[in-house]
Amino acid sequence: MKSILSSLVAGLALAPLAAVAAPKITVAAGANPADLAAAVGAFRAEIALGGPGNTTNGPFADGFRNINWDGTAEAAAAPNAMPADFFNNNVRRGAVFTAPGGIVQVSAATGNATGTAVRFGHLDASYPARFKAFTEQRLFAAVGGTVIDTTFFVPGSPTVRATVNGFGVVFCDVDLANVSGVECFDAAGKSLGKFFAPVADNGLSFVGVFFQDGERVARVRVTHGNLPLAAGNTDTASLDVVATDDFMFGEPLPLAPDASLINVANRARVGTGDDLAITGFVIGGTEPKTVLIRAVGPSLAPVVPAATRPALLANPLLNVFNAAGQLVGTNNDWADRPELARAAALVGALPLAAGSLDAALLAVLTPGAYTVVVNGANGTGGIVLTEVFEAK
Repeated sequence: MKSILSSLVAGLALAPLAAVAAPKITVAAGANPADLAAAVGAFRAEIALGGPGNTTNGPFADGFRNINWDGTAEAAAAPNAMPADFFNNNVRRGAVFTAPGGIVQVSAATGNATGTAVRFGHLDASYPARFKAFTEQRLFAAVGGTVIDTTFFVPGSPTVRATVNGFGVVFCDVDLANVSGVECFDAAGKSLGKFFAPVADNGLSFVGVFFQDGERVARVRVTHGNLPLAAGNTDTASLDVVATDDFMFGEPLPLAPDASLINVANRARVGTGDDLAITGFVIGGTEPKTVLIRAVGPSLAPVVPAATRPALLANPLLNVFNAAGQLVGTNNDWADRPELARAAALVGALPLAAGSLDAALLAVLTPGAYTVVVNGANGTGGIVLTEVFEAK
């Protein structure tokens, strides 16, 4: 029995990453903000994984970040360029924006001290009538080009690179199909796909990309139209001047120092009372890491001999403690939670059976020592496999 489970542990630790499905794409278009509201709300809920809209220092285990540009200081708005790191250093959103060959600019607000026209009217007088705001009142665009590169950092730790699970943009006055959209890249610079916004002449368009199977996005290239905002630049049959409004993305989590699979696994027999399965692990470095922690009993049944299956722990209870003995995470029954299934697939872990009583949780943990304690939820004993993975 011991040799069988030891082989199982080794197989789980060394298994290649599982194939992943395509990301989930959300699009919407309409004449008014209300036409996009439902789609944008649903997308924010997806990337938040049940968390709120975060505005303070992170990282958090869930939630999302939204930028509507109205938090930009007047000195950092039109007619001035916006500093690339304004929404990383000044406002805690964890995003840095650059425009190859140009600058990034936030449009002026009504009543600004310089008398600058709103919605990029200082560049061309026709733009305020062409561009509507999704959330009043400022807009965002590259000036001198049509491309904005977005890179991510941990909110509150502006030098720590981060990745996100999804990204969405509201576009203003999209006239041409398959021009305005987003392209997502992983930490190695590999493209995860291009995704285009629908057409909405003089209206608003939205495209959101949620990587539901666990891929992580380190950079996003936003293309708004194919003709830069400038005096005299207006739409034609083949040229499209487009601005943007809200940007939104999942909570930025620290970028792992490498792409290797890190896994601790321990097979043990749980009894009653103090006869527990105890597994220790340490998170090194200086930044928090997202970890997948599991106590697998029932789902081992397909990979062990039939005679052994009655000895498996039927209902594991999982508790995680820090070095001070404080409880930092607990789970009893993983409840078919999709984010746990996705995380397991990305690290190549054994899938948990639907409806099983195995225990699992995702946690963002700061560097330090931790202990995983497993016992039977209803006082029973049996064999359990405790696993700790660095989540992808």
